[in-house]
Amino acid sequence: MQNIFILISRGLLFAIGILFIFIAFGLLFNTQEAASGVGLNISTIEGFATVRADIAGYFAVSGALLLYSSFARVAQYLWPVLLLIAAAFLGRIITIFINGYNEESFIPMGVELIIIILIIYAQRNWRQSHFKNNSL
Repeated sequence: MQNIFILISRGLLFAIGILFIFIAFGLLFNTQEAASGVGLNISTIEGFATVRADIAGYFAVSGALLLYSSFARVAQYLWPVLLLIAAAFLGRIITIFINGYNEESFIPMGVELIIIILIIYAQRNWRQSHFKNNSL
């Protein structure tokens, strides 16, 4: 039964990795629309560069690590993604305390929390499972 949960977690993290890569490409090549979709209003070259470098970079690296880890069954490469998403989650908590919140504030936090839980599960269980017969 544990092998099924490992397979499900690998599939979910792989799908999230693909989603992150698509988000990164959207931020790189459709910057204005993608940025406005997450509430950013950019109007300068520096703003475009920041979105492409920092935000797209975040999603590209996280997505690549999720894809590689899920495909190769190597949970040790998930810790950088865990740190990045935990930092983003912490940033949202700080924003709630400093600036307040609205009904849309909790949706990305819920997604980040689910990803954090999936990564922690993978780190704990992918290592313990020896993938007997390479069936996964």
